[in-house]
Amino acid sequence: MEVIEIDKPIVLRKTLIKTNYFRFRCHIPILKYKVNVEPTIPSNQVGLFFKILNQIRPDLDKILGTYQPLPFVIYSPNQCDETVFVRDYENVSYSIKIEPLGILDLSQEDKEGLGFMGRFFKILQSSLRLKQIGRRYFNPENPTEFPQWKLSIWPGFMTSLTQHQRHILINIDTSCKVVRETTIYEYIENLMSKYKGDQDKIKDELIGISVMTRYNSLY
Repeated sequence: MEVIEIDKPIVLRKTLIKTNYFRFRCHIPILKYKVNVEPTIPSNQVGLFFKILNQIRPDLDKILGTYQPLPFVIYSPNQCDETVFVRDYENVSYSIKIEPLGILDLSQEDKEGLGFMGRFFKILQSSLRLKQIGRRYFNPENPTEFPQWKLSIWPGFMTSLTQHQRHILINIDTSCKVVRETTIYEYIENLMSKYKGDQDKIKDELIGISVMTRYNSLY
């Protein structure tokens, strides 16, 4: 067996690693409120719940200010006491009780905290007024143009949230959207020339493609 002798002590050094994961920190406590509605609304009728909740929106604005409603629960950085409202909707009288449940613990590895932060982050992204396509967001106002090929590239990104060691992390990946500047009429003309008027081959090329339109106001 070979023996290796070390004359100098081993020095451990920290290594800095750059990554596209960023820690999401919330510096204010988020309070949780349960929303009880009588008569009871089935869990599969979430749309009805939000329509009824919308009846007390002016009151919620006064007592909570900033808040985020989710099915049968409300999150807010502001505190209020238990409150009951009575409203009529479609000839039915509903009693809506807002009941404090304490502080939402975002350090726990559960779906509730991650779901709230995901919803909150989505609202923040919508405020950027970017073009959302699927899960990606693009900026059509700052494209890179290639006029010689009739192409335009929109810069963008895609995000996702995950939880690691009691921390919520945001993953941000860059993305881009390639937009052809040719019209659908020009595209069909090129296909007619390419396939010598073969209707079946032209139809196969057209099915499933996306066509973007521009809105031009007449006023």
